[in-house]
Amino acid sequence: MKKDKTEIEAILRILDKLYPDAKCSLNFTNPLELLVATILSAQCTDERVNEVTKSLFEKYRSAKDYASVSQEELEEDIRPTGFYKNKAKSLRKCCEELERKFGG
Repeated sequence: MKKDKTEIEAILRILDKLYPDAKCSLNFTNPLELLVATILSAQCTDERVNEVTKSLFEKYRSAKDYASVSQEELEEDIRPTGFYKNKAKSLRKCCEELERKFGG
């Protein structure tokens, strides 16, 4: 494990040198928001994801919020990102696991 961590840190240092100004184009303020935005970004532009997540992140504040909303309601909320049925299912399952394993 220690060797793996050392190798990962070395790779990250190299990437930082090669791409010093790299940043994520998805808008987020916490790890859960990044996870949600990443799931929604499949087959969708980051620009569109950012449009959708602006209101989504106001409506859903926790993993419990995503896990407890109905499939249909979440589908409607994320419809503009495309593949909304599968994305809603993935989001809900992922957040159910976060709740179950980590309490959110």
